Amino acid sequence: MLVITHDLDPTADYVLRELNARGIPFWRTDVADFPQRTTMTAELGPDGQWVGTLSGALRGVDLSELASVWWRKPTAFRFAAGMSGPEQRFAASQAKRAFAGVLGSLPGVLWVNRPERNADCTKPAQLTAAAGARLPVPATLVTNVPRAVREFAERCGGRIVTKVLGGIVHTENGQRGQMYTTRVPEDRWDDPRTALTAHLYQQEITDKAYEVRVTCVAGQLFPVRIDAPDGPGRLDWRTDSKNLTYTPARLPEPIRTGILDMLRRLGLVFAAVDLIVDRSGTHWLVDVNPGGQWAWIDVTRDAVTNAITDLLQKGTT
Repeated sequence: MLVITHDLDPTADYVLRELNARGIPFWRTDVADFPQRTTMTAELGPDGQWVGTLSGALRGVDLSELASVWWRKPTAFRFAAGMSGPEQRFAASQAKRAFAGVLGSLPGVLWVNRPERNADCTKPAQLTAAAGARLPVPATLVTNVPRAVREFAERCGGRIVTKVLGGIVHTENGQRGQMYTTRVPEDRWDDPRTALTAHLYQQEITDKAYEVRVTCVAGQLFPVRIDAPDGPGRLDWRTDSKNLTYTPARLPEPIRTGILDMLRRLGLVFAAVDLIVDRSGTHWLVDVNPGGQWAWIDVTRDAVTNAITDLLQKGTT
């Protein structure tokens, strides 16, 4: 079993402790360890299968014995400090194709998730999959045309929000920040800066009752209701995490089956799905995170830990 994540990943630690308790062998490494601290030797055999090893200073895995890969939160390849910029870019291209190419070609290996499936799970792709699975999706616009924002906002009754299309974490001048869901007032509907790049806008669910985080593990769903007090957390609960209330939730059967259908369309074994529930009970799909966090929610932590451990141990869905 191979676990690929960064050095400080407390969420992964829950599963790794459970694997240790069960006596299940695994090797934890990071993409950043290759090629300076991790070596790969892989030879294509006459049967078309790769044989060899992926090894660190103390441990490693025999490629022929690998049954499952947990692609959790890897960081980028790191190269020798003396290499020039062009050399590092070339080396990164080579390493990516070798590391992911060999591992991804091994037959019968369970991936949670395949990295290409994570990469393909963009906001437009996940919303398309959700709509195809008959899950309610807020009206959405992706554009870099300022006048299109005004037209969209007027169709949405003047209540729209904007969200980043990628990860919310950003760094500027050495300072780390996060870009949360933001309400867009009318004086910003014609903002000329919209033309600088693509932006995502959605109709705001103004009659929100609460939200649901659903941790999904190979067909098992672990839904938790999230209630935020009045304030910024009502628009985006991540801005007020210290004051949230978590309780177990039940999903209506059409939502449950819709989520499973959506994940099948996206090719995801694991995901964290976010829903907004309005006062009429409609469950609006707003996000699918193929590498989402889950261990901070104590009401489902043990259940999710065991579900992921069972899956990796079994090596098949």
